[in-house]
Amino acid sequence: MKRSADTGRRRRAPAVVAAAVLAAVPMTGTSTAAAPAQAGAPAAGPGRAAAESPVGRWALKVSFEGHTYDSTVQFTPGGTAFIVGGGAGRWSRTGDGSFTFRIAEPMWSEKGDYLGRVSVEQRARLTGDTFTSSGVSRQYDADDTLTRSVQAHDTGTRS
Repeated sequence: MKRSADTGRRRRAPAVVAAAVLAAVPMTGTSTAAAPAQAGAPAAGPGRAAAESPVGRWALKVSFEGHTYDSTVQFTPGGTAFIVGGGAGRWSRTGDGSFTFRIAEPMWSEKGDYLGRVSVEQRARLTGDTFTSSGVSRQYDADDTLTRSVQAHDTGTRS
């Protein structure tokens, strides 16, 4: 998206991020990128079982406003969260069996024009090879104006 210098707005570089998690939240347009979230200490510490950590690949069922969508998310040991196929952000451990993740996913038109982004924030509870989470997904237009906000719930199964 180009902005003229005389509008007083800063020029936006093309989205460089990968896509967003919950941003299986197809609100409008097609999305495929993301922005980072907060830093944290996500890696499992000594004595922690791998099952207590979300590190790995997860099949998601994303539900909001009476609809359910399938997605896949990957959490890395270093705290990065990816939506497989696009979108990225960060995850952080918040306690035993709990973590948060934030992912941003850009939205593109069929012609490749930047339409805006979806920002996902979730609080999750991990039990064995399943996690459940809830939070808010916000949709922003190309001018970064909030246009929509929805409560979303995820169920993840380790895949």
